[in-house]
Amino acid sequence: MKKRIYPRLAWDGIRKNRRMFAPFLLTCVCMVAIFYILCYLASPTALALIPRGKSSVEMVLTLGQIVLAVFSLVFLFYTHSFLIRRRMKEFGLYNVLGMGKGNLVRVITWESLITAALALAGGLLAGLALSKLAELGLVNLLDGEIDYRLRADAGALVRTALCYALIFALIWLSAIARTARASAIHLMKADSVGERPPKGNWALALAGVVLLGAAYWLAVSIDNPLDALTWFFVAVLMVIAATYLVMIAGSVKLCRGLQACKGYYYKPNHFVSVSSMAYRMKRNGAGLASICIIATMVLVMLSASTCMWFGAEDAILSRFPREINLTARMNEVAQLGDDNLDQIRGTVVRFASARGTTMRNVRDFRCVDLNGVLEDGVVQCDYETVNGRVRFGDLLEICLVSAEDYAAGTGTPLKLAEGEAALLVDGLDYDGDAITLAMGETARRFRVASVARGAAVDEYDGMMLPRLTVIVNDLAAAVEGFDTPGESGIAKLQFQWLYGFDTGLDDDGNSRFAHDLDFELFRLFEESDTVGFRSTMVDARADGAADFFGSYGALFFIGVLLSAVFLAAAVLIIYYKQVSEGYEDAKRFDIMQKVGMTKPEIKRSIASQLLTVFALPLAFAGLHLAFAFPMIQKVLILFSLYDTALFVRTTLISFAAFAALYAGVYALTSREYYRIVSGTA
Repeated sequence: MKKRIYPRLAWDGIRKNRRMFAPFLLTCVCMVAIFYILCYLASPTALALIPRGKSSVEMVLTLGQIVLAVFSLVFLFYTHSFLIRRRMKEFGLYNVLGMGKGNLVRVITWESLITAALALAGGLLAGLALSKLAELGLVNLLDGEIDYRLRADAGALVRTALCYALIFALIWLSAIARTARASAIHLMKADSVGERPPKGNWALALAGVVLLGAAYWLAVSIDNPLDALTWFFVAVLMVIAATYLVMIAGSVKLCRGLQACKGYYYKPNHFVSVSSMAYRMKRNGAGLASICIIATMVLVMLSASTCMWFGAEDAILSRFPREINLTARMNEVAQLGDDNLDQIRGTVVRFASARGTTMRNVRDFRCVDLNGVLEDGVVQCDYETVNGRVRFGDLLEICLVSAEDYAAGTGTPLKLAEGEAALLVDGLDYDGDAITLAMGETARRFRVASVARGAAVDEYDGMMLPRLTVIVNDLAAAVEGFDTPGESGIAKLQFQWLYGFDTGLDDDGNSRFAHDLDFELFRLFEESDTVGFRSTMVDARADGAADFFGSYGALFFIGVLLSAVFLAAAVLIIYYKQVSEGYEDAKRFDIMQKVGMTKPEIKRSIASQLLTVFALPLAFAGLHLAFAFPMIQKVLILFSLYDTALFVRTTLISFAAFAALYAGVYALTSREYYRIVSGTA
């Protein structure tokens, strides 16, 4: 047999089965193109166009590459199984006509080579063509310098080609193994063999419901944002497993229940669709579960990334409440005295005056920060010694502020009696009438004069621990004897002076102002014998905003791109389900037409199948999103996003848009299904 017959047979197989191959190739091209775009945008060539936050953008884009590569591997394996299953009868015919398994392997090898070549060539060309558009979109999001020069990156091309060449090689090995194990009879009947309903449906369905309930309870019961981040991926895995169990086992029971309902089942538009689905529901349920999981992923990514982008301004303001934010850390509480701070404050005022800058909206107060574990009204700050190793999520951030500074900073005077304290709580509840701060054997007990929600320090610290602010009359007396070094040798108390103000300068002006002021304070410390502090840090909001917008803009961009990939995946699964099931049902509908079933009744049967089964993935995705909402909202708090109303709006808009797209795609693929089963294809 001449060797050139194998590529010819492979090409003929692809051409004759273009109804199945074309969507697969289109999806491969889409994934290769987007992967190249992500690699290109993370390259030095593209990052050079971004003014600030390059490291954050590169990190997010690299993470997006990993996610897309893993998803491509899993999804392309899954969808390629539809192609192989459809080709099995053709391979069986070749086998019967004298082709051995080695010959079939050669045909499959050529098919794989042709598919990979078309996907890589088309994907890389599309990526090169669209990378400029993606570059313009990302650079515009991040307020970079836009130009219209076309660029390419050789490293991105090589990484993309190697990644997807490996994926196609693994798919090829899987196809060879599947074909080599099958007998000629199995190959001939592979595309028409249905699947028996799985055994123990009630047990599987019950396990799925219990697992799903546990995941939902986990999502709504967690209050700590750090715990929410820790358990989020556990809950995701539980939801995925539960969705497959419920969809596979539960959908079988649903069909059996519909069959038992004679008033519903024995109608032309219900009888065929329900009876055909009942015996093949194992595979059907897995496909529905895959659509549901992908839909949920799209909704979560779109709603969260959109909320992060449109809420970035508020996040920046919570992290940097003033345009210039100065933090001086002292070695001891005595250095928080007025004499010491007046010298530092005077230096800042003179520096601003010399620059012709007017300081506005000034924030000026002292605080003592420490961490502790709250139990039965006692905050144990020496928890390493007393409690041993503790979980990070159990810690509180304690902030002690004097009543004088609190009144000066907020304009709200507080009159506290001897031994009293006012509490501000953020991320926790407290209803005791007294509170004790303990450091080893040393303890201070305060009567609680009042409890309110909020925090004296209007600055996000990046830790997102629940915060307890204790307002006392005498700050030094409250922490006397507390400054005990921890196991690491670092003092557990942080004596801090927070000073911030607005300048009215532009971003570049504020960046230079912060840099020069930081140097000026360092020189003051080096030259003065009377000014005392351990370190100072001067931050400009403009510098922090660059990293925020870099991270949030890249996440928004990645969210849109990956959502497009996942949407394409959902469309492909729906298409393959409709086409493959159309071929399986064609003979049944042909028999039904011969005994009197009309084409309008076929259409009504298809519509019944849509309403009965394929609305389930969308309904389940909405349910998953609703229960995941509290957990995602707490995770967003870690990114300084507190606007729940914004997250609600982005979630509802994302769901409405996806539902409309889902309905449109299913309507189009249902039309293809109808053409196949009615014999008009």
